Amino acid sequence: MVLAAHPRRLADTLDSRLSMPVVRRLQSCARLHDRIAPLLIQQQAGGSNDVPADNATALAERRATFERLFLADLKEASSFAGAAWHAQSLRQMIRGRDVADLIAQIGQRSHAFGLRRDGVVPALRSVAPGILAERIARDGYACLHVWFSSFPPPMRQQLHVRLPPESASYPEWSDAEQKLALGLMDPVLSELDGSTNASE
Repeated sequence: MVLAAHPRRLADTLDSRLSMPVVRRLQSCARLHDRIAPLLIQQQAGGSNDVPADNATALAERRATFERLFLADLKEASSFAGAAWHAQSLRQMIRGRDVADLIAQIGQRSHAFGLRRDGVVPALRSVAPGILAERIARDGYACLHVWFSSFPPPMRQQLHVRLPPESASYPEWSDAEQKLALGLMDPVLSELDGSTNASE
């Protein structure tokens, strides 16, 4: 958990005045992991009204999904989710220079993935590359937070500490929007799994 945590999360937990090189040295010191992990969990802990899984099969499936998500590149996962969320805006952007600018900001794979999806929200009125890239980043992280909320607190905490602090700035979504966000988790993870298998 400590090794996987985002360095700025560790700094906020230990002492925000610590420099990143010092934080990384602490993070790489295995002897300190048992001391730091409880602090990370305590900082991320919050109230929860989760109920236990109905049966062993459901719990095993949830654990398997968590492990896929834990091993994923969460920044890439959020970019995929945000691109899928705004697929209609991606299709509306046709000027070569704008498309190139957007790809430079979100990545070729996220752009291609988004174009293959139906999209969740209507196209934005303004599809300037910078504005769309900001929305993709914001809503992609919002999707991650919805996904994380579907897991029990211990799993949720292990995922949250891997995100940069700025990922906490995301919109409050309705139940219907959260359901749509959950529907993106499996396609995104399948895309990430496919890229991992292709590179092996």
